[in-house]
Amino acid sequence: TRTPRPTETPIPTRTPRPTRTFTPTFTATFTPTVTFTPSNTPTQTPTRTSTVTFTATRTPTKTFTPTLTPSRTPTFTPSQTPTRTPTRTPTLTPSRTPTRTPLQTRTPTANLGCDRIEFVKDVTVPDGSVFAPGSSFTKVWRLKNNGTCTWKTTYRVILVSGDALGGQNLMPLPVEVTPGQTIDLTMNFTAPLIEGDYRGNWQIRNDKGEIFGATTTANRPFWVAIKVKSPPLTGTAYDFVANACSARWFTGVGTLDCPGVNNDRNGFVLKQNTSRLEDGTLTFQPGLLTAPQDLFNGYIRAVYPSFKVQNGDRFRAIVNCEGNATACGVLFRVDYQLSDGIVRDFWAFGERYDGQYFTVDLDLTSLAGQDVRFVLTVLSLGPASGDRALWVEPRIVRTVTR
Repeated sequence: TRTPRPTETPIPTRTPRPTRTFTPTFTATFTPTVTFTPSNTPTQTPTRTSTVTFTATRTPTKTFTPTLTPSRTPTFTPSQTPTRTPTRTPTLTPSRTPTRTPLQTRTPTANLGCDRIEFVKDVTVPDGSVFAPGSSFTKVWRLKNNGTCTWKTTYRVILVSGDALGGQNLMPLPVEVTPGQTIDLTMNFTAPLIEGDYRGNWQIRNDKGEIFGATTTANRPFWVAIKVKSPPLTGTAYDFVANACSARWFTGVGTLDCPGVNNDRNGFVLKQNTSRLEDGTLTFQPGLLTAPQDLFNGYIRAVYPSFKVQNGDRFRAIVNCEGNATACGVLFRVDYQLSDGIVRDFWAFGERYDGQYFTVDLDLTSLAGQDVRFVLTVLSLGPASGDRALWVEPRIVRTVTR
């Protein structure tokens, strides 16, 4: 800052107690100018150059009385207004990685002419849709040409602010859209790896470089807004195959060995690492092949050791007849015992060989906090000679709180 050089005009006077007043005034202006350099790559880090011109404003007033008789009253005339213009070039770093994109690098110029958009609806991915980190999704906006000009294929879909989410910035319109027509505008996105709320605001740029959007002022964007959240973790809390021989297996003849012997007329249970499903599919999930006692309406039952159920636990399995067991017709049951020893009904499913299997997903919340003995039962629906009932990966799954 340069101090103004005063111009003095001495005026002699003789005053017994003169008073001299010094009142310089500096008038300042503050004019920030921000220039953004556009980039066609959504994820490129932009460079922003700011030019700031400012001058502080101060008005000091100092009054004093000298003791000398002669005095001069100088007149100060500032020769110039001091100006300081620092230039700095900061580097903007996105606040989230890997896909956080700062605001569009050029200031949108609203097109108040013939190009206008009427937003109709979100065909896919409504606001607030939840996606797992890193998952891909396709957004479809239904837009109507509410202006008087045809949208040409030279028009571009442009990100004006927010998160790019891997979308295609400056994507050309796939077809021309005449006034009054609608278009389902499709864009592929990828959810970021970091959990949070994300939103990208998009508009259209015509071949004159004017950017337009929705509403009567043509400045409202259409957007994609999602939540990124990891799915709850689940784990196996109890494996009925791994613990099969800890259960007591029995039929009408009494207790059975575990594992049993295939085709034993007294009934049997076999642990299997691979199984042929009823539709012919070979699965490599662990399973239990169970056969009732070979008589009319025979049965086989297993009572498992006590297990404490927690809130949110679920019983899951695939049940069906073994592949090629075409004479199979059984009733699958999942029941339970509490401390009083009474077997209580919980779930049942009748199955005859029809080339299909059934997926079981049972909510055990009603048993939460209790020590439960689960009971797996297979009952013949008539003669048992062809009954080979298959439980594939029966287990209790539990949501893991993170």
